[in-house]
Amino acid sequence: MKCENKIAILMATYNGAMYIREQMDSLLCQTFTDWHLYIHDDGSTDETADIIAGYVQANPDKITVLTYPSQGGACHNFFSLLEAVEAPYYMFCDQDDVWLTEKIEKSFARMTQTERNHPGKAILVHSDLLLTDARLNVTSSSFLSNQRIRTDVIKTFEDYAATNTVTGCTTLFNQQAKACIKRPYKKAIMHDAWLCLSVVADNGIIELVNEPLVRYRQHAGNALGSTDMSRQTTLHKLLNIKRIVTADIRHYREMNAIKPISLWSFIKAKWHYRKNYYL
Repeated sequence: MKCENKIAILMATYNGAMYIREQMDSLLCQTFTDWHLYIHDDGSTDETADIIAGYVQANPDKITVLTYPSQGGACHNFFSLLEAVEAPYYMFCDQDDVWLTEKIEKSFARMTQTERNHPGKAILVHSDLLLTDARLNVTSSSFLSNQRIRTDVIKTFEDYAATNTVTGCTTLFNQQAKACIKRPYKKAIMHDAWLCLSVVADNGIIELVNEPLVRYRQHAGNALGSTDMSRQTTLHKLLNIKRIVTADIRHYREMNAIKPISLWSFIKAKWHYRKNYYL
């Protein structure tokens, strides 16, 4: 499906009835309006589909629901939307967050500036987030600081072994970035990390808007969310060593599926980052 607007916003939904209205309202209040929202529901059993239908009826020129089989989870649901829609630019949108009113405007301004500086390159723009509780009360003014993510020192593909720096709901990326995404997605853990790693592997540009543009809601139903870094003591790590090693192995396999990286380079990059920056 070809998007007639500049930006295709891709929303993967599943049992999001509790929060989706606030997210939809935040999209409709954006200062930048040259966008179209595409939604695929992954088999919700609550009122999600009915809520979406109401918004489509009220805003048929802004929202389209795509109908095809369930994809079995958020990662492949987002990728299915990306495969189904063609547009100059794309944004991933979670069902349970709230976008600040200038999110698209500020992201697109950074995109156009970066494209002028790097014509023809794959470019992914992302931002910081406000961490909130389920009721949108702010618990941290910077997700990046809260998660100890130092985007200024993570530049190479090997550096990305250290930590996931890009959160999907903050992203804006161009057609060149979409074109460089590694397929198939069999070893993808989540769509945002896979996209980011693909862009870096293709010598693309990762650009940060260094301010929060999303209220990142944390609740019991998050597919993924923030980690409480205050609990990351040596004792906690020892007690959870199996889970941590399993996660690192999956991350290594994900990276290696996109671009070959030696196990030693992976371990060295993680050790270097945590030793020097993981304060």
